Amino acid sequence: MSLDQRIDNFFKGRSQSEKNLLYLTVLLVVAWLLYEYLATPSERFMKREKRKKEKIAAKLKEDKTFLERMKVKGDQEYYIKFYRKKIEGQKARYAQVVEKKNYLEKKIKELSYLLYNKQKWAEFLNSLTHKASQNRVKIDFIENTFLDVTKNFGHVLEVEIGCEGDFKNLIAYLNDIEQSDLVVDIYALQMVGAKPTKLTFKVSVWGINL
Repeated sequence: MSLDQRIDNFFKGRSQSEKNLLYLTVLLVVAWLLYEYLATPSERFMKREKRKKEKIAAKLKEDKTFLERMKVKGDQEYYIKFYRKKIEGQKARYAQVVEKKNYLEKKIKELSYLLYNKQKWAEFLNSLTHKASQNRVKIDFIENTFLDVTKNFGHVLEVEIGCEGDFKNLIAYLNDIEQSDLVVDIYALQMVGAKPTKLTFKVSVWGINL
């Protein structure tokens, strides 16, 4: 027997009110099933979306409050402009520091001959006899001592020279020594006699100790 025949037999001989009651019962069962399987997920979805909306609204309110606090004299971008200007200033300052650094490095290279260097001082000692010969000055003696005076402006080569010759030649000799590339200081001069004139003096040669 088919399903249709079974349904017909089931309703056969029943009154209209019984049929209506059965129809109503079936509709209620269907409605309940729809509610359980469709309405409940929809409610959960609606509640979830509502919570999202509330969070977004709260975040928007927070952002608006923050933006209002950032306003200075009605200017929304005041702090952006302020820090942008500050950054540009720091960039300019950095460029100046780099420029000064490069300048100092260049000057240090140019003044490298001033640095403490025994080889250069040995060359200077040799130049004393060479300059004397050029100025027709006779060297009697040369004595030298190395000193360590300070930590910052370090070593000193101290030289004592005894020589003799014509007065003009001796003055020219002293001038040539002063024209040295190194930092020299001539002092303690003693000059006696004439033709030849005897001269003794001291020279301090400084070297920067970096």
